[in-house]
Amino acid sequence: MTNFSAAALNTPILEICMTHMQNLHNPFYTPEYITYRRSQGDIPWILSSNSIHTQSEIYCLAFMKSGRLRHSLEIPSIPDISGNEPFWHGLMDFCRNKGISNLSINSFGAQGGLIPQLKHERSRKKRYEYILDLTHPDALKKMSKQHVRKVKQAQKAGVKMQRTCHQEAVEAHVRLISLSMQRRKARGENITISVPTKNIQHLVSTGTGEIFQTVLADRVVSSNLILRAPRAGYNHSGGTSPEGMDCGASHFLIYEIAGALRDEGKKTLNLGGVDDPDPKSGLVRFKAGFGTERIQLEAARFMPRSVVFGFLQHFLSSIRK
Repeated sequence: MTNFSAAALNTPILEICMTHMQNLHNPFYTPEYITYRRSQGDIPWILSSNSIHTQSEIYCLAFMKSGRLRHSLEIPSIPDISGNEPFWHGLMDFCRNKGISNLSINSFGAQGGLIPQLKHERSRKKRYEYILDLTHPDALKKMSKQHVRKVKQAQKAGVKMQRTCHQEAVEAHVRLISLSMQRRKARGENITISVPTKNIQHLVSTGTGEIFQTVLADRVVSSNLILRAPRAGYNHSGGTSPEGMDCGASHFLIYEIAGALRDEGKKTLNLGGVDDPDPKSGLVRFKAGFGTERIQLEAARFMPRSVVFGFLQHFLSSIRK
C-alpha cells in the first residue's frame, strides 16, 4: 500500500537532511532556503509518499501561508516523478483537509516531473530552464561565437568579477535589475518593474544565495544572484547597466560564475527559466548561447477549497469559542 504523510518542520534537522541528500542539485531544498522562507512568514512542510515505480520514498518541500480566510500552499520545485504517482492524490487530500484555497506547484530547479490533470485546476503553463554543464573543462568551447566575442570584449575592457553578500551589493543588484526590466518593458514585454528588495536581502542574509558582480572602473555594471546547492547553482535574478551591455559584462559574468562554481566542485549552473521558448527572444538567445541544455517543465495552480469555504470555516470556529 502506498502511504502519504505530511509533517510541519518545527524541528527540521532530520527531515532537512533526508530531503537535502536527495536534492543536491536543487537550491530550493536546502536548509538555507527553508530559513529564508520562514523569514517570509511561511511554514515549511515535508510531504512524502512511496513511489509505485521505484519503491523508494518521494520527498517534497512545500510552504504554507495562513490568513484569516485564505490558506495557501506552494511547492517551489516538484519532485522528478510521473503524473500517475499516488503522491498527487495524497497532496490534494492534504490540501482539502487543511482548507487550502490556493495551491501553487512550480518547477524551479527541478530535474523533471509531470503535474497530472487534477481537479480544481485554475491555470497551467509550460516553462523552460537552461542548464550549463560545468564538468566541461573549457566553457568557451561550448559557447556561441557571439558569446565568446562578448566575453573577450569584456576582458579587454578590464572588467573584473567580485562576489559578495554586503548590503551595498544588494542595492546595486536591485538597481541593475530595475534597469534591465525597464529595457524589456520598452521592448513591449509584459513585466512588472518593481523589485522585491527585502526578498533579495533575505536570500543573501540567510546564505541561500550569493551575489556575483562585474566591476568596470569601480562601477558595478552587471549583477547576478546565484542560489546555491551542494552540487549546483541557480541564477535567481540579474541585471546589467547600459554601459555593461556595451562592453559584454553580462556574458563575462556568467562565464566567470561558471568557472568559480566549477572550481568549487559544482556540476551544473542553471541559468533560470523563460516562459516563451522563441529562439528569436533576446533572453532565450542569451541563455542558449552558453551551450546550455534546455529542459521543458511546467507550473500549475489549483483551488482545492473555495474562499467561501474558508469564510465558513473561520465563522464556525469563532462561534464555537
